[in-house]
Amino acid sequence: MAGWLAVGCAPALSSFTPAHVAPKHHVQAELGFDVSVPTGAITDFVNEAPALARAAHEHELTEDEQRRLFRAGAALALNPPSLVSHVGVAYTPLEHFEIGGRLTPGAWRLGARYQLLQQALQGVDGSVSLGGGHYSYEFPLSDQVPLVKLEDFSRWQIDAGFLVGRHGDWYRVWGGPRLLLSFYGTELVFEQPSIPGVTEKKAVLASLDGAATYLGGQVGGALGYKHVFVGFELTMVKFWTSASLKLLQDKRDVDLQSFIVYPGLALLLEL
Repeated sequence: MAGWLAVGCAPALSSFTPAHVAPKHHVQAELGFDVSVPTGAITDFVNEAPALARAAHEHELTEDEQRRLFRAGAALALNPPSLVSHVGVAYTPLEHFEIGGRLTPGAWRLGARYQLLQQALQGVDGSVSLGGGHYSYEFPLSDQVPLVKLEDFSRWQIDAGFLVGRHGDWYRVWGGPRLLLSFYGTELVFEQPSIPGVTEKKAVLASLDGAATYLGGQVGGALGYKHVFVGFELTMVKFWTSASLKLLQDKRDVDLQSFIVYPGLALLLEL
């Protein structure tokens, strides 16, 4: 797992926002980190990669073997087990309405949130959010998918959520459904090793593009006093994607699914 965590950055699925919006002309901020743990088919594909990489030193990989190796690289690129750091700031220009931004490694997000329910009136806080962002990065996959490199990875994202909860001077609790849509494109390069008397070293290029859906929910809570809190949040989502992998003149769909467990810790401020 330690090697996987160094691979790259998974989509930021956490929010670390309580269900209420800060009063007009006030600010909410957060600073923390999350851990993304994918399960299912993604891990199966990645576990197949080392054997294929060893075979590449013994014979020139067939097109089918190359495709399987690229599939492992695609699975790891889309949802790598990752340690994701983040910092976010939101400002309330109008009563019950906030705008904000968030940064994670290689990515940014802009969004807005509106508070529909107020604890003082309805007994609970409730807010809806909508945001969009972009992620781009280049990183080697060699720790888990040897001989494959990811280049020019670009992902656009749209997310929406609804949170209900309560808050007081010393606590915040929140939870609700979460949806994220992602549209991505990238290139993967496989470097066939040189085998004396068999083949020269050469690079094989494949392209990957598609759309992904993350659907699930999250719960969170924080303890502190008035302006400073330490929070924990757990997000769990199902991941689906319709990816197309093009190798040479052949283009095929790649079926990738996973269940992602996504815990995080953060420092929350309300000023």
